[in-house]
Amino acid sequence: MSEKKCVIIAGGSLNDVEFHKEIVAEADFLICADGGARHAKRMGILPDLVVGDFDTLTELELEELRVAGVKTEQYPREKDFTDTHLALLKAMEMGYTQVDLLGCLGGRFDHAYANVILLALPQARHAKIRILDETQEIMLVSRSMVLEGERGSQVSLLPLSEVVKGIRTEGLLYQVPGGTFTMGVPNGISNVFAENRVSIEIGEGLLLIIRLREEKI
Repeated sequence: MSEKKCVIIAGGSLNDVEFHKEIVAEADFLICADGGARHAKRMGILPDLVVGDFDTLTELELEELRVAGVKTEQYPREKDFTDTHLALLKAMEMGYTQVDLLGCLGGRFDHAYANVILLALPQARHAKIRILDETQEIMLVSRSMVLEGERGSQVSLLPLSEVVKGIRTEGLLYQVPGGTFTMGVPNGISNVFAENRVSIEIGEGLLLIIRLREEKI
């Protein structure tokens, strides 16, 4: 039996509506983080849940969602979590171990970076979580991962912890020097699939995987 998937739509840039609609169509449950509900409306899709402090959505927009049967959870504006963080915690609380995050990139860099480091949440370490748009897919390796793709496709490996040790890869064109990456030294940028199947294992630390999309899925 396949794992059930939750899709979260945040309020960042979302350019290719049709691409994102295809991702949302795979969801068993759709959560929007505040202004992400506007992206869902552009797709003609009603979310199952909208969470956040609602400093983006208007009262009229919220009322329209509630009248349509959408559940909303409002939090104080002065809080210790971003709206996307709240949405991801909700997905984890509901037991989803496969989560796709949309609308997390583009726009303000601080927001985009805050969304990327959510992949390092302790509650999310053993879940299959992706941040993606029509151009790229971002994931975290805390132990091992297998990727499938076309030869020549680009993939970057970057540390999300101070040091990542014991890195072993198969199927990549360039090997990791000494099996170690250190924060501040981006020498894992723009690696290349030498085979159709790539395996990555690490012994210690947190490793970001950024795949560039040659074709939309």
